[in-house]
This record gives sequence, C-alpha cells and structure tokens, in this order.
Amino acid sequence: MDAKKGARAAAAAVRAPFVVLVSVVGLVALLHAAGLALFTSGFLLQRVELAPHASCAPKEWHLPVPPHGAAEGEAHALDAWDAVLAEGECTLPPRFRKAVVWIIDALRYDMLAPVNASEADPYLHNHLTAPREATDTRRAFLAHFLADAPTTTLQRLKGLTTGSLPTFIEAGANFGGAGKVEEDNWISQFRQRMLAERGLELNATSGAGLAFVGDDTWDMVFSSLFDEGRAWPYSSFNVEDLDTVDAGVETHMLEEMQRSDASLTIAHSLGVDHVGHRFGAAHPRMVPKLQQMDALVRRVMDRLDDDTLFLLLGDHGMDATGDHGGDSELEVGAGLFAYAKRPWDGGATGDEDVRAVLGADAFQPFSPLAGTHRSVPQIDLVPTLALLLGVPIPFNNLGTVIPEVFASRSSPLGKPNARLLRALRINARQVHTYLDAYAQHSADLQPFRAELDTLWKDALQKDAQYALLGQSWRGDAKEAGRAAAQAYAAYTRRAVQHARSVWAQFADSKIVAGLVVLLGAVLCTAWLWHASAHGAELSMAELGAYLYPYVATSAAIGVGLALALSLAKTLVPVPFTRLELGLLCPALLVEGGILLSAWRRTAPRIASATPYATAAGVLILGVHAASFASNSFTMWEDRITLALLAAVLLARAALGYGAPTTRLQQQMPLLALGTLVLLRVAAMSRVCREEQAPYCTPSFYARNVRPDGKFADNPAYAYAGPATNNPWMSAVAYAIAFIIPDALRRILSASQAQHSTAQTMFTWIVRPSLLIGAAFWLADWAHGLDTLDEGARAGLLELKRWAGLADLVLVGIIGIAYWILAPLPLLVRRDGERAAILGFANSMGSMFLLLEAVIFALLFLLAQPMGQLALALCFLGLVILAELGDNERDVQVVRAALVREAAQDKNTVPQPALPTLLESVSIALLGYVAFFATGHQATFSAIQWRVAFVGFTTVTYPWSPLFVVLNAFGPLSILPAFGAVLLVLWNVAPHRPRPDTPPPPPMHTAAALLRTATGFLLYHAVLALSAALFACYFRRHLMLFKIWVPRFMTGALALLLADVAMLLALVAAWRVAHKVHSVFATRFT
Repeated sequence: MDAKKGARAAAAAVRAPFVVLVSVVGLVALLHAAGLALFTSGFLLQRVELAPHASCAPKEWHLPVPPHGAAEGEAHALDAWDAVLAEGECTLPPRFRKAVVWIIDALRYDMLAPVNASEADPYLHNHLTAPREATDTRRAFLAHFLADAPTTTLQRLKGLTTGSLPTFIEAGANFGGAGKVEEDNWISQFRQRMLAERGLELNATSGAGLAFVGDDTWDMVFSSLFDEGRAWPYSSFNVEDLDTVDAGVETHMLEEMQRSDASLTIAHSLGVDHVGHRFGAAHPRMVPKLQQMDALVRRVMDRLDDDTLFLLLGDHGMDATGDHGGDSELEVGAGLFAYAKRPWDGGATGDEDVRAVLGADAFQPFSPLAGTHRSVPQIDLVPTLALLLGVPIPFNNLGTVIPEVFASRSSPLGKPNARLLRALRINARQVHTYLDAYAQHSADLQPFRAELDTLWKDALQKDAQYALLGQSWRGDAKEAGRAAAQAYAAYTRRAVQHARSVWAQFADSKIVAGLVVLLGAVLCTAWLWHASAHGAELSMAELGAYLYPYVATSAAIGVGLALALSLAKTLVPVPFTRLELGLLCPALLVEGGILLSAWRRTAPRIASATPYATAAGVLILGVHAASFASNSFTMWEDRITLALLAAVLLARAALGYGAPTTRLQQQMPLLALGTLVLLRVAAMSRVCREEQAPYCTPSFYARNVRPDGKFADNPAYAYAGPATNNPWMSAVAYAIAFIIPDALRRILSASQAQHSTAQTMFTWIVRPSLLIGAAFWLADWAHGLDTLDEGARAGLLELKRWAGLADLVLVGIIGIAYWILAPLPLLVRRDGERAAILGFANSMGSMFLLLEAVIFALLFLLAQPMGQLALALCFLGLVILAELGDNERDVQVVRAALVREAAQDKNTVPQPALPTLLESVSIALLGYVAFFATGHQATFSAIQWRVAFVGFTTVTYPWSPLFVVLNAFGPLSILPAFGAVLLVLWNVAPHRPRPDTPPPPPMHTAAALLRTATGFLLYHAVLALSAALFACYFRRHLMLFKIWVPRFMTGALALLLADVAMLLALVAAWRVAHKVHSVFATRFT
C-alpha cells in the first residue's frame, strides 16, 4: 500500500510541469492544424463538376443553307446560323458496333514505338512489336498518348472516360477509396444505347453486353455500368504479384470476345506497372512481361471481326525508377494504338485533310527516341471514341476528335457530308455548350470569354462560307471546308488550353483566413519561445496558470461566435462552412488571447546570454523561408539546405575556438566539423528533380548501364536507371548495422552510461533490428535477379515478408515496451564502503537516446539501402549535435561564473543555460538534409511506394500508408523532433537530495524543453507559412502545380508530423523524468 502511495506521489511530483508543457505544445499543434486546414480548403479545391448528361436523338444529316449575311460575318446572321446548327446532329452514325479497350497500366510510348537498334534499351524497346507492324497498313493508328498530371490511375480513368481535366489535389483520391465518377462519360452513353437497341430498361443490371476485367479501380469508379456477372476486378496494389492480373485479363478478355452478345470489353493489365514499381523501368524482368503483352495483342487482333474497334493504350507512363504520379515527360508519355479489321477510309486525300487540321503541337519530341512523334492528348480519345461508336460526346468533355480516324476519301473536306468536318462541328458544339454551362457556375474562364467568343464566331462564319460552296462540290469548297475544320479545331484546342491554365479554383477568403491563423500561430510560438527563457522566475505551473484564463476565455468566445455565425448563415452569406467556422473563430481568438497575455506580461527582462546565436538562427530561417519566392531556389532546396547547415556548423566551429577552456577549444570545433563531414557524405546520396537536369547526378539507386556502355533512359534521370538498389549498398548497410550500436556505446561511455539497460537494448533489440533491416533489402534485391526461378523468388518473397514483420514487432512492440518498463541505464559500483553510480551524470540523456535508437531502427527498416546509409550518418550527426550543444552550454556557464567572480558577486543565483535558437535551427536543417539524402524531393514522383509492402505482400491499411509517411517524413520531422528533446536532456545530471544538506532546487527541464520544442516547431511553421504564402502568390503561375503546390504540401505535412512527433517526444521525456524522480527524488518545476 505504501509503495502504491509512493508511486502516485512520484507521478504527481513530476506531472504538473509536464502536463502544462504537453498542453501548451498541443495547443500550438492544434493552431497549426487549423491554419493548414483552412488554407487547404481554399487553395486545393477540386474543379466544378457539372451534372448534365448529353442526350440527343439520331437525325438524318443534310448540310443546311446558312442565313443571308452569315458568310460575311454579320452578327445577327451568325446568331441565326448558330441556332440552326444547334438543332443539327449531335453524334455520327456508328462506324463500329463493338469495341475492345485494353489498358496496359504504365505502358510508355517508347515501349510501342519502333526504335533503332543502336538507340534501343534492351529491356524496354522492340519487345511489344505487334502495334508498329500493323501501322504499315491503313487499319491502325499509333501515337504518343499525352496524359494530364497527376498521373495516377484514378485520375487518368476519369480523363479517359469523361474528357475532363483533373486537378492536382485529386491525386489523393487514388488511395483513399473515393472517386466514383458521377459525370457524363462515354461508357454510360454506350450502355444506354445498347440497352435501348436491345429493348431493355435503362436500369437493367445486365443485357447491355458490357464486361470488365483487371484493375479494381474500374469497379470502384464504374461499379454499376458493367453487366452483372461480367466484371472480374483484381487488387491493384499488390506490386509483388506480376502475373495474376495479367493472367485474368488474358482469360476473360478472350472469352468475352467470343460471346455473341458482347458489345464492350474493357481490360486493364497491371504487370508492366508492377514490374516498374518493383524493379524499375529498364530491368530484365520487363522483357518477358512486354513479350507476354505482345503475344496477347496478336491473339486479340486475330480474333477481331469487321465490326469491332480495338484500342490498346497506357493510362500513363513511368519514370526511370518505374514510378508515376507527377508530370515529368516519361510519366505523361503513354502510348496509344487503334486497330480495326476494316481499313480507315483515308488515302491521300484524307491525309491532306488531316494535315490541314492538325495544330502545331500535333508532333512532339520524346527524349528516349529521336525526332518528333504524333502526339494525342488523352482526353481527345473521349470525343473520338464516342463518335466512332455513335453515342453523344460526354457533356464535360474538353477533348478534340483525332482527325486521322475521321478523314475519308469518299467524303473528304469540301463535300457536304464530309465526315471529318461533321465530327469537328459536333465536337466544337459540345465544348461550346459545356463552356456556356460552366460560366453559370464559375468565373474561371471569364478573362478568356471574349477570345473564345471570337474564335467561335470565326468558326461559324467559315462554316457558313463552306455551306454555300459545299452544296455543289466546287474546287474552292475544299479550301473552305478545310478552313472551317481548322476553325472548329482551333476553338476546341484554345478552350482546353485556357481551362488548363485556370482549372484550379481558389477561395480567397479561406486562403486569407488560413494564412492569418498560421501567422498567428507563428507569433504565439515565438512568444512562448521567448517566455521559456524566464524559467527560473516563471515555473511551468505558473505559466499554465497565467495562460489558462486567456486561452479558456478566448476559446469559449470563439466557439460561441462560430455557433452564432453558423446560425446566421441562413440570413447572411458567410463564405465558410460550419466546420471551417468551428476552426477559424476559436483559433483566431485563442491566438489573440495568447498575444494579449504576452502584451500584458510584465515579467523581468533577462538579457540573452547568446544574442548572436538567436540572430543567426533568425537569419538562417529567414533565408530558407525567402527561398520559396523563386522557383529556381525551390527546385534546388536540397543544395540550399546543405549550404545553410554547413554555414551554421562552420560558424559554431569557429565560435568554439573562443571557449574559455582548452578542452572545449579542442572539442567543439571537432564536433562541429565532424558533424559537417558526416552530413556532407550523407548528402552524396540523392535523387534529382526533372528540372535539375543536366546539373544533377542521381546516386540513390543502382546505375543502369546498357551493353554498349551508354546510360539508359531519359537524360533528365541520367545515371539513375531503374529503382533497383545497389547490392554494394546492402553490404554497407550490414556494416552500418554492426557499427551503429558500438558507436552509440562509445558515445555513452564518456558518461559511463553504456551499462545495464543500454547494453541490453543495443545487444538484443537495436543491433538485431538493424541487421534484419539490412537483410530485408538484400532479399528485395535478390528477388529481382533474372537468374532465379519462380520457386526461389517465392521463397525470397516469404523471407522478406517474415523478416519485415519480425523487425516491426521487435522495434514497434518489444523495443518500445522494454524502454517504457526498463530502469535507467545505471550501474552501481562499490569500493568498500563507498559506492559510485555510473551513468548518473547523463542518466536522462542516455535513457532518451535508447528510445531514439529504437525509432532510428524502425526508420532504418523503412529506408532503402542507400537511404539506410544516409539515415545512419544523419542519426550520428544528431547525437553529436547534442554533445556540441552541451559543450556550448558549458561555455555559457563557465563564462557566467567568470563574470560573477570578476564582479565578486556571490548573491546572484546562476541562471540555467538553455538551448539556443541556433541549436533548434541546426536540428531542423539536419532533418531537411536527411530528407533529401534518403531519396526524397518535394515532388509526387519521388515518393517511395515500395516501402508500403514492408512486412506485407499487399496494401494493408493503415500500415502501408503509415510506412510511406514514415519513410518520407521520419528523417525530416520525426527523428529531428526527438533529437531536439535530446538536446535538452543530454549530459544533464539530476538534482539529488543529500543527507544533512538543504534540498536542491527543482530542475527547470520542462522550461528548457518548451524552449527547444517551440524553436524547432517555429522553424517548420515559418517554412509552411512561407510555402503557403508563395503558393498563393504564384497561384496563376505555369509552374504552380509543379513547384509550389508540392512544396506547400511537403511543408504542411512536415509541420503536422513535427507537431505529433514533438508531442510524443515530450511525453517520452516526461517518462524519463518520472524514472529519474523515482530513483533520485528529483523535483521538476
């Protein structure tokens, strides 16, 4: 009973200051979350989706006679002519009654196109040859198929079926289970037509003859469109499985083609995409997969009948590492192949008509291949396919028909029934109708309305001129027909260009509200950092008691105001939802309350012992934040952060020479320069942004050397090659796994803290975990060897899975549980009647370092081999920075003592030396160096999706997304947050009561933790605010979604995860303080 009371008393003695500490930092985190949520809700909006569906009845087409004056461009006559054409045909008679649409996920254009043997990559090119062989006839069409970013499957399927453009933020729906298509699309139009032709109800669940097999994204997006019992979805996230989906596609697609009632068969293979994700684009495993696809293409072409259209296409491409999602040339460069048994009705006349209509951008270069290539935007497939199948073009379409498939020898441009002109006229009319409807919901395109109206009237006038001449097929009618076709095509192309430039919507009121809340959070954090310097006069309990009335009152008023405004929304227009009001009002008023308390605070001012460190920290932070004003500086942030950290460490090394003792004069420069060397070596590991070519050489993945000695793939990724890890780096990772525990023991031996708990942790948890982490990625590399048979590969796959699971259990459960329950790493050594407690002087720091070592071991498993090396070097640098910070605080203490001695001042109580802002800045910058060195950039395509499968063979929620987040932001936010806490606890001896002496004063550990935590979070908050501010400023810049939006998203996630990690680190420090109090009866305030 007494023991329980003692335990409760011990907990209570420590609880008060740490409850205030965690509460204050938690409040700051909530303010960050509120500001980011508000800004995001106004900035990353999705586009307006219009609900109408196109509908029309088949009409017999006759070229009408235009009103008098229309050919001369008279306004009233053009309006009348516009009305006449509006009543005309809205689709064409079907050229095909059936279609087979086969999507090979991540099928890049150069995988289909002919490539000279001297330039070919042996793993990528000239293996899928059936399409190019068929283009020698007039029955096929092969083109570069240009996707719109984001190049994620869900967004590409929307574009391929609706003809609409995506927005950047919609990429997240690909992984969240959202994204059902409610817009008009050619599949639903075709289904309605087939049901009507077969005399079935429009809500019938079967009978239309629509079937699907492959990627289950289709089943999520179009679940009600395919016939009951004729859909075979397969999981799309099991990248380890290269063959199951493709085998299912082969079986069911060929079976459906043999059915007499089949009308539309959609197949979506995943093997090529999975090879890319798993091994990289140019890898030996890609060869048999492309050959398998080639054989199946030939079988499909052989089984086609004269009434069936076959489309083979990629939804997007893949970069050299096999990934996609961004807008680099390789990611957007898919392939398109259209084939029919009956030749296209083109010929020489048709070719001339096509050349007359094609725009200047119809031929584009594609860097893996020489010359320019016929390029078709993906959304152009939608109106093309709709008219070929004889259904209305979807209402929201912005694509332009592909002229090659409508040009005709029998009805060329100039004849009244010219099929190409009819298609372009229907297409332009549909786009014009859509833009008129869109203008009723959004003013996005208003600045371009006059230009588009001029283009539309020009097309109407040229069409009227053609109509007057085309009745008799006079010689000049051909030129008039081509002019009209050109005008309609120019209108649709210009419309989509303007839509791309302004498609993202912005709610200015929410953007401003978010920026204001973020700015308020920065100011509050800065004041809390300043207030923590008064820890000797203002305990944490007193700080909490002082702040509580302001915060509680402000929050209550904010909630009341939010409720009042929510109720007033029915009477007064308020540009915020109820949830947004619930975030905005309390956040602003709480920030106002904190700043009011700061203004009224009359605590004595204390002159900073380190004014230069504070000024330097502010300067470095300002330079980093200001760099986002330039797209070039933002693109080269990896080099900038390394340069800033190098400048800080060199400055700290130089200051070390002025230390008051010889030991510190020697040790401090060595620590600073040693850290700089470690981080400079770590930074040699990198991936490159597309924009950094040719001035950046990637080194994160293994080099891909072609047999002729040349480096393969896009020059933007020169030397990068596939996403195959270097086996030599796996060997280095093994060495690191052995070295790190011994290095940590050596560091702890300086304070005699390497015994007991530390010995057990390093021997039985940290080292085995690191060895398993290295083994996991070695097995991953071996699994990709083309010399292994399938049995060996299956064995390695199981070995990987169990190794990953074992490591996760070891560090995530056993390691954390042991740390929570284990005693302090102390050893009592007796010498007769005397006893020495080894490890006492660093009992807090050593215990916390053990936890950070466990977190490092987890991140080590989730980092690929080159990243493991970089992460280990950065982790050692983090520990050395803690030692350097302790030395710098020793300098403050010694200097203060010398000043008091010189002044013969024996009454002044020494102030505790606190970590400086420059120390927090150093830790935050180290996080950015680690982020870039572990293979990341502020780009979508740099995300390392492979780590989602550590310990699993399929996507497993919530672990797979969590692993991806930890892989990217563990080095940036999580490990540095714990490192910032380590700064405070390192080499801090507990205050231990001694017999027959007055009790020692309580320790101000919580105040020091508040200072370091707020300094660290201030750095991330200012960067997030700067990224948001410049993203807003450049919101109409062409590079917005390539540069500033990804950087804002990176900064926002880094800040939120830094908040969470800091709260967890402070709770862990609370646990350490509880252990110290239990052993030494140390008091905290």
